[in-house]
Amino acid sequence: MKKEVVLSSFQFSILIILFVLGSSVLFLPAMLTGIAKQDASFSVIIGSISGVLIAYFYAHFGRYFHNKSYIEAIKDTFGSKIGVFFVLFTFSYLIFLCSILIWDIGDFIITQILPGTPIQSIYILFLIVVVYVTRLGIETLARTAEIFLPWVFLLFLILIILLFPELEWSNALPIFENGIKPSLYGAYYMIGFPFLELFTLLMFTPYIKSKDKLSNTFLIGVTVGSVALIILTAYCVLILGPGITTRQEYPIYVLGKKISLGNFLERLEIIVAIMWFISIFFKLTLTFYALCLGISQFLNLKSYKVVTIPSAIFFFVITLILIPNSVYIKEYSKYTNTPYIITVGLIIPALVYITALLKQKFKSP
Repeated sequence: MKKEVVLSSFQFSILIILFVLGSSVLFLPAMLTGIAKQDASFSVIIGSISGVLIAYFYAHFGRYFHNKSYIEAIKDTFGSKIGVFFVLFTFSYLIFLCSILIWDIGDFIITQILPGTPIQSIYILFLIVVVYVTRLGIETLARTAEIFLPWVFLLFLILIILLFPELEWSNALPIFENGIKPSLYGAYYMIGFPFLELFTLLMFTPYIKSKDKLSNTFLIGVTVGSVALIILTAYCVLILGPGITTRQEYPIYVLGKKISLGNFLERLEIIVAIMWFISIFFKLTLTFYALCLGISQFLNLKSYKVVTIPSAIFFFVITLILIPNSVYIKEYSKYTNTPYIITVGLIIPALVYITALLKQKFKSP
């Protein structure tokens, strides 16, 4: 199926940046300090290097299947009978990822901003917006991202500058107290969250104008997002300390409460909230969009729009069933998510890519 070219490389880089930041902005520091303690920043650095390599692979994948989305690439390589297993396994992860992102939004709002609000009402409001934006198309979403990204970075700079006097460099000591193993273990989790989740964006590579620049597009997006995560994680360790960061569910949100400038600018945690809402909204919308697009291509439907509303209703119900509380999410993130996403985001794409290369080689005269 021929794709209409609608995205520039710059727009796609912006989508990658917002996707990488996504839910990572709030959750990653606590996760990594729980593993690597004061060396969490090194986990982010090591994980980011791995993320660049993953992005490089995804760029090659997108260039090779230049006019096919990820689901179409699976069908084209393995056929409908064998490919259905890979497709359904991929859909299962996207469904779970959408549910987690919706729950993250609802839980944050009812615990930090609007206590006592029924979480179901938050789900409904966000899903209505997500469905509306998804039906407008990827071009509209990308142009919206162009408008919001400067504001995200402006708020990010304000946060970093105002918190700089609060840094306590002694909180980073002793470096590698327990060796480098905890840092490597933390990087292992970061490879899955958020970098391997970027396979979701392979659904949109056919819509990019300059596919020859796809490597630079992926690398720029991942690098910019990684630098922001490195800085934010370092700030959590240096200001809150590894102990407090680990015990906080939203440590970067707590950082905003530490801002104090001349007894005038106080408790600007709303900066963190706005940054996070923007980034996780785009991550949720892209994931939801990719799933709806994938379902329509798998079923050979004329338009993905026909599955958006049924999918939203499904996610509302499934999120209430699958995710009972924050303890479940923490256990899932600790034990299940990384092996799951390595299978979906690395092993399956690698099998598709290698099989396609071998088929092309044996077909060549």
